[in-house]
Amino acid sequence: KTTKIAVKKYLGLRLLRQDPFQCFISFIVSSNSNIQKIKSSLEKISVKFGTKIRFDDQDFNIFPEPKKIANASIQEIQNCGVGYRAKFIIDAAKMVESRQIDFDYLRKSNYHNAKEMILTVPGVGNKVADCILLFSLDKIEAFPLDTWMIRILQKYYLEKFEIETKSITEKQYSILHEKIVKHFGSYAGYAQQFLFKMERENYQKKWL
Repeated sequence: KTTKIAVKKYLGLRLLRQDPFQCFISFIVSSNSNIQKIKSSLEKISVKFGTKIRFDDQDFNIFPEPKKIANASIQEIQNCGVGYRAKFIIDAAKMVESRQIDFDYLRKSNYHNAKEMILTVPGVGNKVADCILLFSLDKIEAFPLDTWMIRILQKYYLEKFEIETKSITEKQYSILHEKIVKHFGSYAGYAQQFLFKMERENYQKKWL
């Protein structure tokens, strides 16, 4: 019922479809961070390693190719404000550049196989993997679970999913995700977006 209300209220809401590599790095950078720092770090990465283009009398820096980041030093990446994530970012870029992580293959794979492969990347856990799958690899059953989504599920679906804590372990995440997909079906990712949008709009204070 709650999801139906959200869908009706925000009819036309779309899922982000981002370049897979940019999405990969963006969500690694986002781990344990905030919106302002994430935006700043990604902009610094683009300025330092990306290609500058001019469009409509404005200069823009395109997000770099995997090779550029793979060949960077940890210090160079750390200078972009990513802290301990620098090594994870370089490792991810190397795996993409070497085709250990093949986005074309992942897009053709089913959700479980694609996620299993993404989880082999250092620094990537369940939530980041689901974000990458949902927002860049067309896996619309992916349902990213962060603190806010846990709160939302507790508020509207407490009896259904029996979530008793404010945070969950990686093992609990996998079990809960299975229950969520069983409930919402193969379009669970859309349900996540509508619920998140509705609750964020309803929240009295600024979330981020």
